[in-house]
Amino acid sequence: MNEESRLFLADVQSKLNTYFSGEEIETLAFVLGIDYDALRGGTKPTKVNALILDAARKGQIAQLLAWARRERTNVTWPDAPAKLELPAGAADEGGATVYQIGTLNTGGGGFFAGPVSAGGDVQAGQKTVGGDEIKGSKYVMSGDFRGAVLNIESRLDNVTQTLGAMPNAAPDQRQELARLVGELKAALAAVPPEAVSDATNLTKRVEALAEEATGDAPDPELVRGLGESLKRAASKLANSLPGVATLTAAIVELVAAIVG
Repeated sequence: MNEESRLFLADVQSKLNTYFSGEEIETLAFVLGIDYDALRGGTKPTKVNALILDAARKGQIAQLLAWARRERTNVTWPDAPAKLELPAGAADEGGATVYQIGTLNTGGGGFFAGPVSAGGDVQAGQKTVGGDEIKGSKYVMSGDFRGAVLNIESRLDNVTQTLGAMPNAAPDQRQELARLVGELKAALAAVPPEAVSDATNLTKRVEALAEEATGDAPDPELVRGLGESLKRAASKLANSLPGVATLTAAIVELVAAIVG
């Protein structure tokens, strides 16, 4: 998958997940003629991922974007790349998806994220399956790269909801905060494995800033201190994710302006 396609898909996923409820995503699936219940995953983010990929396979990305633009006119939606490519294995429905997950122990066999039919022996660790269809996936990982990224995304979803309840914020300020946090989440989705720890620390500081800013009596001095701590955390990602520092600075400045 080319870089332009990866950034486009991450941006659309982030904005659908941030600005739409689960019921609205189900409505989008209905509009596109896609069976929502048949989409892979049990949470909204995974349903959104599956919906986007299914729409792309069926040539419905333009229709999806048109609906999103109509429903959320305040959000800046990207244009689809001229050459939109899907992740490896996702172009064909039911195909296997190839993940880059650092160290993966399968006992010498291959790792597949989609359905696998085994005509011969398939070895996954110490278990051998012969001639059967594998209905699930069992694997051992060293490290938790994707799990850590999903935790970051979940934390930032909570931040969006928290900042959306700021009592002194005007509607346009809440919308701008949601946009900035959504773009931050999309940027952090591309964090390389070696920078996951720094990205996690940054996310914790965003959470702390949001919690203080939305408390019953937020302390402006503490908000400024948390903001400076957040910007220092963002500076550690300058080499791997250069846009993160700009986004976090914008979040800090807007929150500080609202708190006063």
